[in-house]
Amino acid sequence: MNTTTVNATGHTGQPLAHYDPEVAQRVQGWLDSGQPLVWIPILSQENFPDTPPETLHWLDSQQAALHVPIGAPADLLRMPEGVTGWLMPEGAVDTDVACGVWNGELYILGVKDKRNGCKQTLLSGFADRATEGADPANQSAV
Repeated sequence: MNTTTVNATGHTGQPLAHYDPEVAQRVQGWLDSGQPLVWIPILSQENFPDTPPETLHWLDSQQAALHVPIGAPADLLRMPEGVTGWLMPEGAVDTDVACGVWNGELYILGVKDKRNGCKQTLLSGFADRATEGADPANQSAV
C-alpha cells in the first residue's frame, strides 16, 4: 500500500511506509487546482463485512448513485470511517488512487490487487470482474 496522510486542514502529513510521492503529488495537484473530485466507495466484503455478497454486487451495479462529490480537502475527512474508496477528478473515466479515513486521518492509497500484486484501477477492477468472474470482495486497497 502506498500511502500518505492529510490532516483536517488539508495539508499533507508525514509520509507513511511505502509512500508513493507521485500519487500524493497528483492528489495534491487536484486539490490545489480547485477542480471538483469524486469519491466512490469500493464495495467489498473487506469494507462492508456484514453485507451479503449479493447485496454488494447489486450495489456495485448502481455505482453512479454512490459517487460522493468532493469540493474541498475537508470533504475527504467526512467519508465513512474505515471505508476505502476511489478518488478522481469529476468527469474522469479511471483512477488508480484510492483513499479512506482511519482514526480521523485521511490515507491516500496506491491500489494493488491482493491476488496478484498488480497495480489496480477503478476500471481494471470492473474488467477483472467481467472477464474472470472475480468477487469484488477479493479486490481492495492493499
